[in-house]
Amino acid sequence: MDPIRYAVVGCGGIANNYHLPGLTGIEGGEFVVACDLVEERAREAADKFGAGGWCADYREVVGRDDLDLVCVFTKIEGHAEISVAAAEGGKHVFVQKPFARTLREGRRMVAAAEASGVQMLTSFMHSYFDESLAAAEWVRSGRIGRVEFMRMRNATGNPRETVASYGGAMMDIGAHGMALLRMVSGEDVARLVARIDEDEPAGPPIPDPSVPDEDRPLWGGEANAWLLYELTSGVAVSHEVQWAARGGTSRFQLEIYGTEGSILVRVPRTGEDLAVAFLDGEPGGESRSFKWVVPELPGTPPGHAHHRAVFDAVRRGSDGRPGEEGMAALRICEAARRSAAAGAWVNVAPA
Repeated sequence: MDPIRYAVVGCGGIANNYHLPGLTGIEGGEFVVACDLVEERAREAADKFGAGGWCADYREVVGRDDLDLVCVFTKIEGHAEISVAAAEGGKHVFVQKPFARTLREGRRMVAAAEASGVQMLTSFMHSYFDESLAAAEWVRSGRIGRVEFMRMRNATGNPRETVASYGGAMMDIGAHGMALLRMVSGEDVARLVARIDEDEPAGPPIPDPSVPDEDRPLWGGEANAWLLYELTSGVAVSHEVQWAARGGTSRFQLEIYGTEGSILVRVPRTGEDLAVAFLDGEPGGESRSFKWVVPELPGTPPGHAHHRAVFDAVRRGSDGRPGEEGMAALRICEAARRSAAAGAWVNVAPA
């Protein structure tokens, strides 16, 4: 099997600490070129992770004919320009979240991928941890019965004053939860209601009704957001996003409550990545209690399952819907900003 030949554009922290160890730690890939506006970063990444070369201009990357995949790990401002150029050059694209700044920008990226018959993949790392994949298997196989309610939490301990530079808590860390909920449930968010705490003038004002939804900026300056979703099946989900948590949570936690059992992903203050509870006793009797078990997980190294999935998608070619996960998160963010401005439930725009 021929290796997937790839380039990395954007050699900052997320590339060096997560993506490049994952990409180079699995079989099936060949790191061809590292690219960054800061030449020293590009050269250091190439040396450290064994790339064949480096450059400082992404146009040198997308114009090459010895690449299958371009990985875009820049800040969001460069995602659309670089991703579109790579797709138009016939390369598959793997882009860091958030996918794009507006719905129109995201749709332009998807259109470029569809026109060239290539994949446009978005990086949502939380969906590929062992505990997340196990929870999805338990839910989709019906082992906890019919899901009645889910609770998602995304939280970091970052300084509050940094949130606006990342586009707001909802779009930056909250997008991980949006993708994870969709992966575990196998459903889309149909409608939602949102409250967003935003310190002006850090982010944009209340959406201008004269601006089409697809052109409204989706970033903001909020440190906290609370969202209540209704999935396509009618299941209710609460989603809490906190940028400057003072403690008590992992970067994400997920609770899933079914008619026959419950699942906790990233169990608070225990160190357990996954715990499952089943009814122990008569459903309606006085002995009603729950028995908790901690399933054994494979212990997959961080990033390995994620980047294997990327290589597999590239080998499948144009199968699937380019940009599906990235666009789904953008549509939820857009609906959340509309809801917060209106103070009401709103429908999420269709795919």
